Amino acid sequence: MKNDLYVVGSGPGAPDLLTALAAKIIGEAGCVVAAPRNSALADGHGNILPLKDFAVTFEKIEEELKKGSVAVLVSGDPGMFSLLPLIKKKFDGANLKVIPGISSLQSLCCATAESWEGAAILSGHGRAVSAARLLMTADRNYRTFFFCGGRSSPKWVCKTLAENGLDALEVAVGERLSYPDQRISVGSPSSLSRRKFDPLSIALILNRAPWTPPFGRLKDEDFVRTDVPMTKSEVRSIILDKLELTPDAVIWDLGAGTGSIAVSAALLCPEGEVYAVDSEPGAVELVHENRKKFHCFNLSVFQGRCPAAMKKLPKPTHIFVGGNGGELREILLRAAALGKGIRVVVPAVSIQSMCVASEVMRKAGFSALDVTQLSVNKSKAVGNSKIMAAQNPVTIFSALTNG
Repeated sequence: MKNDLYVVGSGPGAPDLLTALAAKIIGEAGCVVAAPRNSALADGHGNILPLKDFAVTFEKIEEELKKGSVAVLVSGDPGMFSLLPLIKKKFDGANLKVIPGISSLQSLCCATAESWEGAAILSGHGRAVSAARLLMTADRNYRTFFFCGGRSSPKWVCKTLAENGLDALEVAVGERLSYPDQRISVGSPSSLSRRKFDPLSIALILNRAPWTPPFGRLKDEDFVRTDVPMTKSEVRSIILDKLELTPDAVIWDLGAGTGSIAVSAALLCPEGEVYAVDSEPGAVELVHENRKKFHCFNLSVFQGRCPAAMKKLPKPTHIFVGGNGGELREILLRAAALGKGIRVVVPAVSIQSMCVASEVMRKAGFSALDVTQLSVNKSKAVGNSKIMAAQNPVTIFSALTNG
């Protein structure tokens, strides 16, 4: 018979918040594995194994399981950003038993008299969270919990919110929850960004008027407009389909114009990143305005020629070439050299652009070439009647880079 391997939620840290069942398992286990901050919960046990280097510790757990049961203490609750997934993977087939605990999230909710029902939860403890991810989550949810750690400190959270137009939100930071020196700090992001906090704090961000993204595809009239060119709604819809975007896509919009594709992509890819480039100052200003209107924190805007900008941007998963300023050949050749599997979409109106796109995509390291020509007729008022007026046909090229 296999010995039991317990993953025990030790609660926020104070002994009086350790559940009776967890205390019983700790007392009866043949070996207790605990990080330094949790080891006091197993005081008096004769066989405590420090949880330090995972590889070394896991080897010792395997040895201890041959002798008897092992209880691994994890902070808070095992289901909330703990070692449980890693232990399940490493000890596949073990007689695993999970004991719940009180999470620090629950403790902060109690301390602030808030519910965590329907809340968004992020963690920067042992993992990277981008500023855009934090901003979009806090902007769209009434409650956002952020487990701080490493570079993602409470100071970073508050400073990021304050510097990006979200200083009207309220933040509560809980430090050393459940301990005698517990501290709860409540205030605006800017006021709290000047304080020092325990690095393993948890933050609750309250947004009493969360922004709701528009449902479905955006209409042309939804955007801030000037005389800067814009990809119209019918064409934009086909282009977005041809891009085959994923939630975490990294998208370049080269020759962004009004920013209609960049904004639409940013809304479709909340976990992704969008980089819009245009050489015209008026276009760049317009993209900034539409970025602000649609709360696209994951959209970055750059002014400059597209070929030069391509050298400085993070590697994309998708490239849309809107305006090309006569540099389409160079843009496509640079895209082909970026590596394999990048989806590139090019709309062409002029015969010259069609010829360049067709030639380069057939010869310069592209595959799965698809060409679609779209003709749109729209109603137009003429006197007291309406007629159907033809718009310029658009040929849309879509292909994958071969690297």
